[in-house]
Amino acid sequence: MRLYLADIPAFNILNLGFLNLKFSNHCEQFAKLAQDRLLSIRIFFITACLAILSSIANIATAQTSTTATEYTKPTAQESSKSKSTTLIPIRIQDLEKTGDPIASYIVEILQLAITKSGEPYFIVKSKEAPVPQARQIVEMSQNLGKLDVIWTMTSDERERQILPIRIPIDKGFFGWRIAFVHRDQPQLLSKVKEINDLAKFRAGQGALWPDTDILRSNGLPVITGADESLANMLRAKRFDYFPRPVIAIWNEQKNPAYQDFVIDTTFIVHYPTAFYFFVAPNQKKLAADLTLGLERAVADGSFERIFNKYFQGFIRSANIKDRVILELKNPLIKDGSLPLQNTKLWFKP
Repeated sequence: MRLYLADIPAFNILNLGFLNLKFSNHCEQFAKLAQDRLLSIRIFFITACLAILSSIANIATAQTSTTATEYTKPTAQESSKSKSTTLIPIRIQDLEKTGDPIASYIVEILQLAITKSGEPYFIVKSKEAPVPQARQIVEMSQNLGKLDVIWTMTSDERERQILPIRIPIDKGFFGWRIAFVHRDQPQLLSKVKEINDLAKFRAGQGALWPDTDILRSNGLPVITGADESLANMLRAKRFDYFPRPVIAIWNEQKNPAYQDFVIDTTFIVHYPTAFYFFVAPNQKKLAADLTLGLERAVADGSFERIFNKYFQGFIRSANIKDRVILELKNPLIKDGSLPLQNTKLWFKP
């Protein structure tokens, strides 16, 4: 850096030397010794310049230090913002182990809800043996258990026990049922035109299934049994027909245990219901996040695309337009509890 005296405002040697700078005393002593006033002035001039240069250097250093401090501040803020977000596991039942016919769909919809929520959740499939649904509900109702999210058909009782995410992940499609009949009697139900006609025959259902109460409340006789024994019971003709969800019956037909059955083509039963995701009562934030994620997915059409990918084949196979539709009431759900007013949430044939 070059310094010219002309660049220093009001540069006055006399003022700097004789009024403000202590260096003048030293200069006078040197001048007396040398008996040369010209030498004294020269020595003073040099000393004053050195003092000025030193002051300017100190100011420059201070400015450099200030600039460096200001530069580090945004770096610290950026560092704070870049802290990694902690991932939150969502533990679920491993559906593939349970033989769930729509396992992939359930997981994909849950992942969609997580993605649309914008929260840092990730899915963890349980490596333990599958837990019966009744036990899942009891444990979750007590804020216990090893699952964070389950899915099941809703009812008023279940919604009192555990916290529902009230977006029907099946679009109410589980409320549409067609029946297996024995292959020896493929036309057994061919004359059914209304509920009273169907009431002449016995349905088979699981002892703890909500469908059992629904059918009975509508005046339809039901024979119950353990889940794993129902196929054998129909084979032995202990009941006449076995109503199954449209989304399950086509896969079940491929099961060797069902080789003695055929799918009735006469009617389809419908009652209002929904499959919901459920969480423990103390997981209100998780419930709110999944609700928001599903609402966003419904709004932008991504939910509908996944639903169609998995269910369009079932819908075509069911051929609903050529069947008699028997509408049943659902006593397990009070009027107004299902979001029926939002037509985007429901399947319509």
